[in-house]
Amino acid sequence: AAVGHRVVHGGPECDCPVLVTAALEARLRQLVPLAPLHQPHNLAGIAAVRSVRPGLPQVASFDTAFHHTLPRLATLTALPRALHGEGIRRYGFHGLSYEYVVNALHLNGVDVDGERIIVAHLGNGASMCALKDG
Repeated sequence: AAVGHRVVHGGPECDCPVLVTAALEARLRQLVPLAPLHQPHNLAGIAAVRSVRPGLPQVASFDTAFHHTLPRLATLTALPRALHGEGIRRYGFHGLSYEYVVNALHLNGVDVDGERIIVAHLGNGASMCALKDG
């Protein structure tokens, strides 16, 4: 019925899963310099599906979406002010993995909204995420 894709970087406009359109693909291509090891492969998957099934709906889910609610100070951390002025902000990655962990903890009775939790994503990349209020 449809194909879902994990896309590493969605930029500031993509804070939830979205239907893939030509305009979205163009925006995602502009983000390749921010994720050069992953973004081209994510876009290649979208193009491959379109070449075989051009009318099949495709939906992109973004690792960066989980981190859209970072406090403003966290989006500025470790960035020169000039870059932030150009619209560049700090994101976290592996957001789909962290979202899964938060949901799994919740399903197992952990009060994720009342706890401070540190999660490590290890394998196929590595990162850590400090969670407050889920």
